[in-house]
Amino acid sequence: MSYPSIPQKKTPSDLLVTVGTDIRAAPEVVFEVIEDIESFVRLEENVHKVTIIGDVKRGLGMKSRWEMHEPSNGPAWFCDEEIVHYDKPNQIAYIGENDDGKGYAGVHNLERKPDGTTRLVFNEVFHFPVDESIRQVVEGMVSNVKKESERRAGERRG
Repeated sequence: MSYPSIPQKKTPSDLLVTVGTDIRAAPEVVFEVIEDIESFVRLEENVHKVTIIGDVKRGLGMKSRWEMHEPSNGPAWFCDEEIVHYDKPNQIAYIGENDDGKGYAGVHNLERKPDGTTRLVFNEVFHFPVDESIRQVVEGMVSNVKKESERRAGERRG
């Protein structure tokens, strides 16, 4: 992986959330779930709509508009995201920003384990004030990526 595994903070008050998990699926399957950004409506509780904008529909340079709510169904806000690093099936990174100064960056790091399964470590930095409840949202998203990846792997084996 040539891209940093952890996004840089812009200020000391930025919050870094790191979540790791082992997934009973090959990295290719896990990556497929992560790059299917429109599915994050189901995978992440605060995401309500994802629309791909621009000409790139997958991979490096893909841009999308996200409608989200603050944790616990707070006020809605919009953010534009861009894939800034794409190394299938090892790593995918993005940045998100909106007109109100809310920004964030995330990196999904996938490692093939000796048994063919995947170790996923996800790091996300929030460049605006968020409370600790965001950790639960990120943990829930990673848990849902795990469940969906294992479901797809089971379908392929079955």
